[in-house]
Amino acid sequence: MSTTVTKLRVKDEDFLVASMIERCPKSMMIRELLQNALEAAGSAPEGERRVEFSTVPVEGTPKLAVWNSGTGLTGPELYRMCDIAASIRKETGLDRNFGMGAKVASLPSNQNGMRYRSARKGVVQEVMIGKFGGVYGRLLRPGTDGQMREVIHVTESAAAEGRPLDQEWTEVVLFGNAPEQNTALDPYNGHPRSPAHWLIETIGHRFFRFPAGTEVIIKPGIARLTQPLRVVSWPSGWRSSSTTRP
Repeated sequence: MSTTVTKLRVKDEDFLVASMIERCPKSMMIRELLQNALEAAGSAPEGERRVEFSTVPVEGTPKLAVWNSGTGLTGPELYRMCDIAASIRKETGLDRNFGMGAKVASLPSNQNGMRYRSARKGVVQEVMIGKFGGVYGRLLRPGTDGQMREVIHVTESAAAEGRPLDQEWTEVVLFGNAPEQNTALDPYNGHPRSPAHWLIETIGHRFFRFPAGTEVIIKPGIARLTQPLRVVSWPSGWRSSSTTRP
């Protein structure tokens, strides 16, 4: 470090983090989440690169989930990924990836929590971030050993929800700002109100094309769909089409 400079410090870290999050435009949420998922899916073998939007019931209320194939995260990686300006397997920089987009853009609309899960070598681990007790952070919960931990093992729970254990993947579930909020139908808890096809329209407005060989699927339970919808991008534009794949 230069001997002619002393680094600027952050006196009130909690205020800075909250300010960054709560000033971020809500409309960036899906763009940032999908971009992260597409990049991660690119690490999967050819023919297995996939991103899925679906719903997961949480205490009886549907919550929007974004799942992607690709190399999973270890427990320490899952922990570090939650920090602001942290990025796993990406190069950060002022002219590159800041490592804060999806978290900062999503937390204003998901103060009740964002549940991250990742499968790595047959083991699924989970971390929950949100605004708890007035502070943005990781939620401490009892692990299998009874100790309070930020990252917990949830392999059996993930398998019970139908998630595969023979491949690696990562998933984020949006809990919204209220327990009774259906985040697949109403992602912003009425502020602003969202039309029935908000997710399809948002993807279409934000993405001109997807990486070659990567599928983007919207599953039933979203936008009044009764069968999976495959979102297709073309060099000349964007469209969606139905698919019979599960």
